[in-house]
Amino acid sequence: MTVASRAPAPAAPRLPAPVPARGCAARLVGRAPAGVRPYLELLRLDRPVGAWLLVVPGWIALAAIAGPRDGGLLGLLLLVYGVLSRGAACGLNDVLDAGFDAQVPRTAGRPVASGRLAARRALVLCVAVGAIAPLVMGFWGVRAVLWAAAGAPLAAVYPYMKRITHWPHVWLGITMNWSVPLVYGLLTGGLGLGGGVLYGALICWAVGTDVIYACQDREADVRAGVRSAAVLLGRHSRVLVGGVYAGCVVLLVWFGALAGLGPLYWPGLCVVAGQLGWQVWRADPMDVGACGRAFGTNPLCGLLILVAVLAGRVGTLG
Repeated sequence: MTVASRAPAPAAPRLPAPVPARGCAARLVGRAPAGVRPYLELLRLDRPVGAWLLVVPGWIALAAIAGPRDGGLLGLLLLVYGVLSRGAACGLNDVLDAGFDAQVPRTAGRPVASGRLAARRALVLCVAVGAIAPLVMGFWGVRAVLWAAAGAPLAAVYPYMKRITHWPHVWLGITMNWSVPLVYGLLTGGLGLGGGVLYGALICWAVGTDVIYACQDREADVRAGVRSAAVLLGRHSRVLVGGVYAGCVVLLVWFGALAGLGPLYWPGLCVVAGQLGWQVWRADPMDVGACGRAFGTNPLCGLLILVAVLAGRVGTLG
């Protein structure tokens, strides 16, 4: 009598383990009193990468059209506005997505999902910080407050996008880069063709970065019922990332021509293209660690775009 062989059990999918925040900001938050720490973590003050990705588009727009005097003041206001508005948006997202976050190993330790912070208290903090953020722009003028406040509904709607579409990344790109139309509206009266092309380029960049980010949680998101391009495309997500990054570079080429940027812009843009290409090569959708490392280089990518635009304006600032 032969014993039927059993098929080997399928291997469990590799899920990202919770990764503690690192760096100076994380150490400062870690030294805060225990009762205060969940509030700081809710606002992502221990993880400043996302704040940089929200602030730098406005700085790139300033580098393209502002003079040193206007650029310095408005750049500082955008920094404070960006940190506050990003914190409020992330906190609101955590309150609305606490049930999803609790099912994903990488996000299960967030303050609301883990139960360290009551949802009601978190919501009060988010509303307060979200209301204060546009008021910071009052140091520039009433129009600046109105432009900044106009971006709030975009951020408020974003958490629902992953419930209704596999493409929440596009909405996030529109939201995260709102400082581009804000800057162009304040300094030139409207977005115009040049501002629109820059806005489109940075939206493409944001879509690519967010798809890479979503690849870290793909398996857990499938079980939780969360939608994303990473869930829809699986291992083919890299094709999408490569496509939108290519679109970003093409639009940045067009923007450089429209803005009349000088010859130093173009070598800088080649470096940007190389960095984006490295991300596409490195971010294997099936390797969550590789995706996390590729995503973490995007502050550098933003800095490279900023430096390229500034270099292209050498001799024109005054």
